[in-house]
Amino acid sequence: MSASPAVAPLEVKKSLTSSILLWVRTDQPRQTGMDHWKGPHSGIISATPGLEEYRQIHLAEHNPGRWPATDGVQTAIPADRKIDGVAEVTFQSALAPLKGRKQTKLAYADEINVFRRTLLYAGPPKSSRWYDAAGPGETVGARTLIYLRRRDGVGAGAFRSSSTSSSLPRSPAPEC
Repeated sequence: MSASPAVAPLEVKKSLTSSILLWVRTDQPRQTGMDHWKGPHSGIISATPGLEEYRQIHLAEHNPGRWPATDGVQTAIPADRKIDGVAEVTFQSALAPLKGRKQTKLAYADEINVFRRTLLYAGPPKSSRWYDAAGPGETVGARTLIYLRRRDGVGAGAFRSSSTSSSLPRSPAPEC
């Protein structure tokens, strides 16, 4: 009987993380909004005191999707509901957002230059987990962010989860 190889445990980090679904303005070219988001707007966000990571996930303007057309099932995303990207913000601690109030005000004021709609999901402190799936010495791997939320009316150990994956390397926010 052969022994199975030892599997290294996944590194787990409990964080204060928020995800923001973003829709760019439609009264200007989409690329103008996307460029502003990755340029001046990211500079505002990355200068936030207490910020650990800031990620931008830019989605394709035209994405055919993976679902085959099925009678009676809406498999295409209507144009007015298709998001343009997701921003993920991770803070160093639960109190870090208090240190960044000035930058947050600047970010809110700048959002009108870029987005027609934003939808923020922010869980309580330590309600999200980052799992690093890259092996030792690998610069590019996969990460998964999982939000845990308690179901109403159920015991303390019952949680629902939702996740998002990223194949971006783990790196600090750019300096501006």
